Amino acid sequence: MADEKIKILSMVSEGKITPEEAEKLIDALDKKNEESRNTSIEGLTENKFLYIKVDPKDESSSEHVSVKVPFALLKAGLNIAGLIPKDAQEKINSSMEEKGMSFNFSDINPENIKEIMTALEEFSIDIDSDDAEVKVYCK
Repeated sequence: MADEKIKILSMVSEGKITPEEAEKLIDALDKKNEESRNTSIEGLTENKFLYIKVDPKDESSSEHVSVKVPFALLKAGLNIAGLIPKDAQEKINSSMEEKGMSFNFSDINPENIKEIMTALEEFSIDIDSDDAEVKVYCK
């Protein structure tokens, strides 16, 4: 996308198009890229869920947990993360770093949401302890 914008700006500097024409071209390019990005992300989130299940080994226990989170909700959460003010993001990032978790809110952007959603499709955790069986997975 950046290369295309550079070409448009070069055309302006060479006098081949006017700045107004360049603005229209860049707007159309941005709209096309946004539509393409939304279409590819929507395909990933459609009818997919993150499941969290906890089943106690003691069959007499009634403490079963079953959570089903739509990918669309996860995607919305990632988008909302971009609305957190920078100073709050910095506090969260430093707090997480203190806990040994390297995380940076500024790394979450529309360009990498698709990558995150694809990675979640391959994500699974299986824990089998003496007390319970825990499964976290996507499908």
